[in-house]
Amino acid sequence: MKKPTDSAIDIDRVPHSDLRRLLTVAAITSLLPVGLVLATYLQQGFVAAGRGATNLVMPVSLVWLSLLAATLWHAYSSHRGKTVIFFTLFIAWTVVGNCRFSQTLMSCVEAPLIVDPHPALEQRVRKDGEGSPELPLDAVVALGGCARLVMDGFGEVTSDGERIVSAAQAYHAGATKTIITTGSSTDGIGDPWKLGRDLLISLNVPAEHIFSIEEQNTSQEMASLAAFLKDPPADWLAQIGRPASDSQRVGLITSAFHIPRAIRLAKSNGLELLPLPCAFRSERTEKPFVAAELVPNSESHVNFSLAAKELLARILGR
Repeated sequence: MKKPTDSAIDIDRVPHSDLRRLLTVAAITSLLPVGLVLATYLQQGFVAAGRGATNLVMPVSLVWLSLLAATLWHAYSSHRGKTVIFFTLFIAWTVVGNCRFSQTLMSCVEAPLIVDPHPALEQRVRKDGEGSPELPLDAVVALGGCARLVMDGFGEVTSDGERIVSAAQAYHAGATKTIITTGSSTDGIGDPWKLGRDLLISLNVPAEHIFSIEEQNTSQEMASLAAFLKDPPADWLAQIGRPASDSQRVGLITSAFHIPRAIRLAKSNGLELLPLPCAFRSERTEKPFVAAELVPNSESHVNFSLAAKELLARILGR
């Protein structure tokens, strides 16, 4: 019988080595999610731990754990270069997907919430008719991008739908005389100005008090708004009850992260608008740290992207 060569013996041993390495990596990797769920349970109980466990099986978290496993795999194999690469990716994914970090970054780009005399425009007017001297405004501009067409004839607000809600609240509270909706879609389907108008009407804002600007981005919207206010339509002047020669008082309602850029573009078009931020993504409340917060999630990735976009626009002067 022919004796196996050394090379044949080595090849036979390779699968066992890989299996042993795989089991070791899987065991070490599993310590992280198990530890986070257990720590969360000890901090806030079963419900919080259950939510943390659910987040751990979401795609964003699975990628996170895969990066950790890849780091350990190459570290176990003494592949220093690949270990450094995957560990760097793991740390980056951890930071970008962390809710605390994304909220901190978002707070750097969001307009501050004015709390004096009151953060909500509709509550700056008291029931006795007195209040802030600039109220009521002649108009508030509710920027588009806060609603979508689900199917023909049926639209809904999105995560930025507070723009529409705030505009309707301001109108019904007597804080503004009219509302201007904006935005056009590039494909001509579900124009934001029309969706905003329809939603405001469903919230009992009279159609004759709603006006529209049809443009495709914030820069175009500010240019068209400047033209609108420079030569106002007669029906708008009739609603505000003042001649075109008088200075107009106009507020700008949009998401807090979008306010700084929108106001910059407004000023570049000669407009002085009252900033009215809404739909805040950063929280100003004091919450205790929970271990499950270390698990990356898709919402944090979205907030990071939005904040990065606004920072880039600031750098480019847009």
